[in-house]
Amino acid sequence: MAKTNPQNRKVDHEVKVSTFTTTPNQRGVGTGDSRCVNVLFEKIEDPLTQDKIIQVIKRPGLANSTQPPAGAATGRGLYAWDKTGKIYSCFNNKLYSGTTDLGMTLAASTGRVWFAETPETAAAQLLIVSDGADNYNITTGDVATQIDENDDAQYPTSNLGSIVYLDGYLFQGQSDGQIWNTDLDSATSWVSTSFLSAGQHGDALEALHIQKDQILAFGKTTIAFYFDTGNPTGSPILDVKQNVLDVGLSTKNSLAWGGNVCAFVAESAPWGDGTRSVWSISALGSAKEISTHVINRFLAAEGSSMSSCTAWMERVAGQLIYVLNLSSANRTFVYSFNNETWTEWEIAAGSAKFNGIAATSLNGTIYVQDATNGRIYTFPPTTYQDSGTNFTVTLQGNRDHRNTLKRKFERYLDVDGDTTTGNLAVSWSDNDYSSFSTARNIDMSVVNKRLTNLGSFKQRAYRYTYTDNYALRLRKVLYTYDEGRI
Repeated sequence: MAKTNPQNRKVDHEVKVSTFTTTPNQRGVGTGDSRCVNVLFEKIEDPLTQDKIIQVIKRPGLANSTQPPAGAATGRGLYAWDKTGKIYSCFNNKLYSGTTDLGMTLAASTGRVWFAETPETAAAQLLIVSDGADNYNITTGDVATQIDENDDAQYPTSNLGSIVYLDGYLFQGQSDGQIWNTDLDSATSWVSTSFLSAGQHGDALEALHIQKDQILAFGKTTIAFYFDTGNPTGSPILDVKQNVLDVGLSTKNSLAWGGNVCAFVAESAPWGDGTRSVWSISALGSAKEISTHVINRFLAAEGSSMSSCTAWMERVAGQLIYVLNLSSANRTFVYSFNNETWTEWEIAAGSAKFNGIAATSLNGTIYVQDATNGRIYTFPPTTYQDSGTNFTVTLQGNRDHRNTLKRKFERYLDVDGDTTTGNLAVSWSDNDYSSFSTARNIDMSVVNKRLTNLGSFKQRAYRYTYTDNYALRLRKVLYTYDEGRI
């Protein structure tokens, strides 16, 4: 029989090694259970030894760039046009080139705007902006012209807003399922016969998107693929019937893309209510569900507020991410395509979702548009505040009983992380997240990052927070404890 001390503990110490990584595991739609906030995960693998390192890093922060409307305004869209080297944005009912008002009052003052550009080979290269009511053609000299039914009686009014340019044609969709196209090599001339009716299954059309050489028509219950067949009359495109997917788009505001992949909140009425989930489609045509059951639960709980979501996709800190802002839940969920993992982002811990609603990049710089304050930020990889204000990293783990319900006596807690400035605050809950202990700090500037005498428990969940304006990279945590007899 092993020796015991007066506190009825085993003499031999146990050591548990754990990473800081975890996926959202809320049992409902609250903030209990495991969650990782304002971080990204990194998986580093040595191709020679096959060794893997799993670490968590603090996300970059937002740095003030410009405020085109010079005051608070609703952000509606953002686009970097390589041809001019400028950032174009929409706030309220105004279009801006950099901070210059282009002198247009948009027909619609709310809702997402969409961008498409004609290619270098076009006679007059244009950036085309659509607000779902009218189009606005911007020249390389920043001259903007409004295009609607007053310019061409065949212009498809009350369109969906989403526009794509393919093989010399501009395409726009309408909710009745019609996909309209301009005349060849024109962004302004429309013909009443230049359309086709999408939706093999009769579902309403929600949005259009272009991926490689195909147009994706997102319906409420299906997604159809179209390619250019060069038809001399009518629509130049034809659907690829065998490629249709039996999932639809919950809301066009959830659709975002980067490179050769797009992501969106899917919904499929034939599968039954509550089947919202996040899907991705790659350039190779493969489609898959990327959300977890916990994320799906949040999506279902949004109800009709789902249409108020916003989404964007960019490469941040070397990772391609999909950022989904939920209006009713006031939460932001972030998916990394590199690691196939979900985290959460906040502006201030526990108080607000991440306020970036649209993003673009130009010359290696990422630009992010704010939802309400009229600002455009940059997203530098070495900035660790949002607009000059500290934000909090929160790493909250699952409950852990160390494979036994006997009492454990925690002797040491050692953190394996980079030496940096500031304190990593550590607290814990021994009562199923009902309350947490007063936080104790680990000085991250010292080599030996340790806490001692952490009390006893039968099951425990740890929470780590870091708020200082510095980089943070953590790998493992080691718990040294004694196991009791009862």
